Amino acid sequence: MKRAEEQGAVLVTTLILLVVITLLAVSSARDSLMEVRVMARGLDYQRLFNAAEAALREAERLIAKAPAPLPTCGSAPCLQGLATHNAADFTRATPYQGSSDTATSARWYIRQIPSTAAQPEDARYGEAAKMTGTYFYEVSSQAFLTQQASSDLHRMCTGIALCLRSVVARTFIEGQQ
Repeated sequence: MKRAEEQGAVLVTTLILLVVITLLAVSSARDSLMEVRVMARGLDYQRLFNAAEAALREAERLIAKAPAPLPTCGSAPCLQGLATHNAADFTRATPYQGSSDTATSARWYIRQIPSTAAQPEDARYGEAAKMTGTYFYEVSSQAFLTQQASSDLHRMCTGIALCLRSVVARTFIEGQQ
């Protein structure tokens, strides 16, 4: 009779150990999946950051190469108004063409920063009429995952869209380019 009781105890003990081992395996698999998701988000963020920075640098290079102060929009590089507020608006932004990464898209725009001491708002008068002086430009770029692109990304700089901004000072001297 004692032997029969012991055989039942072994079965119960084995089942309990099996349940514990299964729970440990499931928990470990969930932790691994969570780590993979976190790593994928980190890679997506780095990919977006690189695309946004590349677009930002392209716009800065175009400003540096400009022979005269940038005109109001027509062909890139051009101004999309004055930087009188901090809100981003990528509605008329120039698409960045320099990336071979089809998973991300980037774009940029340039606004002139008004400064009464350094540049007049009206480019027809004073030093600006001679196209000389120091001009300050705000360059904004935005990158987003192409598969998540939607029409509401034009003013978005959080979540699925990453935005960067820089300020560039460019001095134009009369007769020089």
